[in-house]
Amino acid sequence: MPVDTSPGRPARANRGAKLVARLGAPLLVLGVVLPARARADEEPACNAWEVEYGLNANVKITDTTMGAGNGTWPIGPGTAVVRYENVNGQPGGAARLLSYRMRDHLTIKTSILLASASVTAESVTQTTPNACGIAADGTLAGRSLKWKTPWSGLRSDGTLHCEGSLCGKFGAPPSGDSPVHIAPHPAQFKSFEFSEDKKTFTSDWSVSSHQDSPSQTSSVQLAGRENKRTCVVAKACP
Repeated sequence: MPVDTSPGRPARANRGAKLVARLGAPLLVLGVVLPARARADEEPACNAWEVEYGLNANVKITDTTMGAGNGTWPIGPGTAVVRYENVNGQPGGAARLLSYRMRDHLTIKTSILLASASVTAESVTQTTPNACGIAADGTLAGRSLKWKTPWSGLRSDGTLHCEGSLCGKFGAPPSGDSPVHIAPHPAQFKSFEFSEDKKTFTSDWSVSSHQDSPSQTSSVQLAGRENKRTCVVAKACP
């Protein structure tokens, strides 16, 4: 049958072409959007923030024999990595300490009666995470990160160098170089108190270690500043 191509009656082929023209753009858009949605299902959005902090600290030593080694010294630098929940696109809620590492370099000058010594410590203190990679659990509420559990496996390894007539006496290390190893142990740290923008924090004195022979208690006061944050997919760990 001949096709009527008169001005008043457009051909069916022409009408079909117009329909395709009208629907073409939406179809192309759908062709792009649908694969993107599929990829989003395969790669879920991050559900946690890992924040790395640069640390400085003070260490306070007390309970030494006759108070000869008591004092306060600056130490550092160090780092800590904390994983937070993703709360409305920001770190918050449950928090987990993934790692803590602090350089301990200090020189202690002591004297008892007519004997004296200079002891230089060069060591590293760090946590030991569990099988899930976690060293402690806490909660960030407002500007305060409170630790609900002790920091696990806190240990120190390094060397001591002693010079003077007091070396090897009254709990002082032997003359010259000697290794120092403080076995892994739990330590309950005070909360991190953040600034208004949550980029920096301070933490009050926390007892990091204690020993009876020779007698000594070490406490640490921390100050931290955010170095970087990364949004990650945190998988559940039994």
